[in-house]
Amino acid sequence: MPLLFVRPRLYRKLVDRFVGFWLVLPSGLMEYVFGVKLVVRGELVDRNKPALIIMNHRTRLDWLFFWNALFRMDPWLLTTEKISLKGMLKHVPGAGWAMASNCFIFLDRVFQKDGPRIETLVEYYSNLGFNYQLLLFPEGTDKCPIATANSKRFADKNGLVHYGYVLHPRVTGFTHIVQKMRECNYIDNIYDVTVGYPEEIVQSELDLGVLGACPKKIVFDVRKIEMKDVPKETEQLGEWLVKLWEDKEVKLEKFYEKPLSQRVFDTKPGDVEFKLSTQTFVIQAAIVGAWCVIYQFMLAMLTMTFFVGCQFYYGGLEYLLSQQAKQPALAPYFGYEIQKSS
Repeated sequence: MPLLFVRPRLYRKLVDRFVGFWLVLPSGLMEYVFGVKLVVRGELVDRNKPALIIMNHRTRLDWLFFWNALFRMDPWLLTTEKISLKGMLKHVPGAGWAMASNCFIFLDRVFQKDGPRIETLVEYYSNLGFNYQLLLFPEGTDKCPIATANSKRFADKNGLVHYGYVLHPRVTGFTHIVQKMRECNYIDNIYDVTVGYPEEIVQSELDLGVLGACPKKIVFDVRKIEMKDVPKETEQLGEWLVKLWEDKEVKLEKFYEKPLSQRVFDTKPGDVEFKLSTQTFVIQAAIVGAWCVIYQFMLAMLTMTFFVGCQFYYGGLEYLLSQQAKQPALAPYFGYEIQKSS
């Protein structure tokens, strides 16, 4: 942390790598513990060039599974990817602090607030001289029932068609990010990513963490778009995004019309299917194993600290137990009454 105030560029580089190595843990557990199978096809995301990645937001877990896709393409992409997220996530203890340390962009979907934040962080990325790939969900939220209903009301109000597989994209934030990245000469490509879930659709973190539900298979289609093919004027850029989402709706409709066993996106000449090589599998397994050992060590240290503390302050755990039996310290906070023996 002191490096932040002494050598901020070195601090950024070290934190990027630390967080990137940690991201291998949750993404790896999705495969080792939950048995998720991934199909990743299309074009490689180049970690050596600044870019914007846009993706449909089918579930609240898309960003998590996308780490698996990036690892298959190039493990170092986990150290160069940045994500735009809902502002409320910034206040989640632990996870929110880690995301802020990794300099993700938190958005409240109110442009008066989001505009300056976008400008500040894009300038920060650019001034550092590091090449990042920023993941943005132009729909602004996942396709839950509430968001789907809101999107349909928006379509009715503006004379647009109802979508079945995507939400209508929010144009203002997207165009502002692209134009700011252009202004900073900090965008070489846009990557259009489409995610599909052939079988189960697990909508939220609660489904995963509480119910243990997890999709069996996830399919990603990655398309590289060079900036020379992207409109320069803001209005035309917004129209370009709308058209891209129309095409994405058609792509997903074809995807879900196929039988379960055949649900993959159509490929193009030159497409690559990114799989875990033996080398990347060994790296992934080693990093996951190392983090498990680290967490076990931290748990052991916490346990040891507790017992040593009991020995030091109370003379032993047995005396703490006898004291708490008479006067439980936390009982009043949980509404329990202390029962005295007659």
